[in-house]
Amino acid sequence: MAQYDVVVVGSGAAGLTAAIRAASAGLSVLVLEKAEHFGGTTSVSGGGIWIPGSPQAKAAGVEDNRTVVRQYILDVIGPTANPALIDTYLDTGPEMVEWLDKHSQVHFLLSPPSSDWYPEVAGSADHGRLLAPQEYDGKKLGNHFAELRPAREEFNAPGGFMIDLFDLPYLAEMPSPKSLFHFGKLAAKFGLDKARRYPRGTRLTMGNALAARLMRSAIDAGVTLRKDAAVDKLLVKGGRVTGVRANGENIDAKVGVLLASGGFSASEQLRKAYIPFAEEHVSILPYENTGDGMNMGLEAGASLDGDNLVNAVWAVVSKMTRPDGYVARYAHLIDMSKPGCIAVNAKGERFGNEASVHFVEAMHKSGTVPAHIIGDAAFIKKYGMGMVYPGGGGLKKLIAAGYVTEAPSLRELADKIGVDADGLMATVAKMNRYAETGKDPEFGKGDTQIDIEIGDPTNKPNPCLGRLEKAPFYAIKIYPGDGSTTVGLKIDEQCRVIGADGAPVKGLFAAGLDANSIWRGKSPAHGCNVGPAMVTGYIAGKAMAEELVGA
Repeated sequence: MAQYDVVVVGSGAAGLTAAIRAASAGLSVLVLEKAEHFGGTTSVSGGGIWIPGSPQAKAAGVEDNRTVVRQYILDVIGPTANPALIDTYLDTGPEMVEWLDKHSQVHFLLSPPSSDWYPEVAGSADHGRLLAPQEYDGKKLGNHFAELRPAREEFNAPGGFMIDLFDLPYLAEMPSPKSLFHFGKLAAKFGLDKARRYPRGTRLTMGNALAARLMRSAIDAGVTLRKDAAVDKLLVKGGRVTGVRANGENIDAKVGVLLASGGFSASEQLRKAYIPFAEEHVSILPYENTGDGMNMGLEAGASLDGDNLVNAVWAVVSKMTRPDGYVARYAHLIDMSKPGCIAVNAKGERFGNEASVHFVEAMHKSGTVPAHIIGDAAFIKKYGMGMVYPGGGGLKKLIAAGYVTEAPSLRELADKIGVDADGLMATVAKMNRYAETGKDPEFGKGDTQIDIEIGDPTNKPNPCLGRLEKAPFYAIKIYPGDGSTTVGLKIDEQCRVIGADGAPVKGLFAAGLDANSIWRGKSPAHGCNVGPAMVTGYIAGKAMAEELVGA
């Protein structure tokens, strides 16, 4: 039987951070990945981490009071919050960032201004808490580059050409000479990668850069990485988890097993149990995320952590099935906030603030599943919409594929998408008036800083309100989706899994989406998926290292 000190199930941010931390302390570590690529959910994510009081923030002169941040989190979550887990996160987050910066290839930058999600709650901030991974040269992975899960082309890698958050100001200023020069350099590098027969561009950004940096660091630390290795059972002896079974092989874990398999977004059974409108729900997470870690943990005596406030981190998603059967899924994180975009129900009426990070809650509450977003020709040209690029790139193909519906008038568009035409005409007339006054009295689109950040600052008087008037008109069907699930195993401050008897299950740890959300599902800001994944992974790796040393 193969034997390691630590076996990690899953190769996303949680699993790889734990592996790096444990291996750097001298432990032998095996990472088992179910999929054919490493990187998990992290590789297709934005990659940001919410770390109040980070070294980067302090270096930039950002003053953030830990007590204020703590109270903000507790007020957002309410009485079901676990203060001990919140304290552990706030204390360990900056430590983890500093440790990785010194001992690995994982480096972060202070993100452009990004507001917390609940600006009405005292203690929220509009900058200084979100970190973004530094871009990475995929060539540094060598032959392992092909083993990294590619980013989604429909998200931030059109044709394999990756875009970063730090590119967005240049994109907004196109076609200025400065922007043309910036993207010209990137295009030249991308062309060189293609000429060298790389399968995609080697300039990696966002979550793909983070996954690559973690993967490189794990390899450098001596971690053994094994893909196409589905774990289907935890080995238990004498009340202790002693290893795993993967592809029919028993593997011994001397110190412990970490479950970090990425939640259950792709599990039909668990979606029905925890997700509203499960039949219409569209997750953007990998298809391998089927709740394996949670299910195995429960079979080994673990417990869940009670009811969460929200069972997933919601995202508005559109989808298109390609000729090869692949379902392209696009998360509408930017376009719906722009001036001139509205979302309507079957009556042709709006039902929420399209710029809100909580828009899916409006879909759920109103029963508007699915819905449609609508824009005009000027909107498409300036901002794009869904998988349509700014300037209208790909529009004709997406119309032909049925992803976008086009019509010469709003009334004809309504007929095509099955929406009440009179209702839509009335809604557009109201929105055009709101665009002139700069106020949306129905849903407050553009009233808060978090809305404005992803609007268009050049659009006056409201960065999020614009007229719909230039034919032709376009519509895309949207669905409620998720960027992560939040229901998971109960853990303590060392990320030890807690059993039904209230005591730790010996030898078993959980991190990332296999552990229950420390936010009880109600994330306080951007970066609150990958952030806790890395912090819980770091805690678990450190705890296992200390356990071996103590023994």
